[in-house]
Amino acid sequence: MATAKNYKKLVQGRITQPSKSQKKPRILVYSRNKKGKTTFGVSAGVGKTLVLDPEHGTDEMKQKNPHVFHIEEWEDMDLAWGYLKSGDHPYEWVVVDGLTKINNLALNYVRKVEEERNLDRQPGMIDRRDYNKSGELMKAMLTNFQALQLGVIYTAQERMMALKDEEIIDEDSATVFYVPDLPAGVRGMVNAYVDVIGRLSVVQVDDKRDIDKTKAQRRLQIGPHERFDTGYRSDWVLPDVLKNPTVPKLVKLIREGEL
Repeated sequence: MATAKNYKKLVQGRITQPSKSQKKPRILVYSRNKKGKTTFGVSAGVGKTLVLDPEHGTDEMKQKNPHVFHIEEWEDMDLAWGYLKSGDHPYEWVVVDGLTKINNLALNYVRKVEEERNLDRQPGMIDRRDYNKSGELMKAMLTNFQALQLGVIYTAQERMMALKDEEIIDEDSATVFYVPDLPAGVRGMVNAYVDVIGRLSVVQVDDKRDIDKTKAQRRLQIGPHERFDTGYRSDWVLPDVLKNPTVPKLVKLIREGEL
């Protein structure tokens, strides 16, 4: 137990300064399907990035050929975390590529455990209490990954919600708000942990090589927006949108204020 004489020694040994930290950022990117979330994550560098893939979204990335650990069940997340925590690996980044799906795996894990405990329970049915327990599993997982000495990139699906009651509503409504598709408590925790919350979208822009054609351009909204759950931590005032985003470009932007 600490005494009055050793408080100073204990505390001073743990005081740090951000300028001396070598810790890589934590990033959350969300969007609708097929907008490039995995491609963004892999841009951190194929040889130094491990993708945790619960959706087999990397199966056709044969040209980039990333390093992938498929998450087939909830217990696989603990395996991946233990491996990354050991430090005996070549990776500097981990892409948790599909928090929405991983949350569903946690919910199914809780359901199966409760079915084994209670033989009177109807198989396959989700109980209200299951959501609370799976939420706690997700929060514990996020805390574990937050403590890793790696950069962490989370991806999630997108959902629409009402500003007041979080009910999914029509896309044309003036009160629609876009957020990562996660339970409120889990979404609140991951939002608090990450340094950047970005919404990825794809727009058509003029092709400079052929004025009669257009091409797809990915855009990452990071600046505060009235309809998107976005934001960042940085000493600099950054542009609201990063065009053709990659992880190195984003890290340079938040650390140096320019590309």
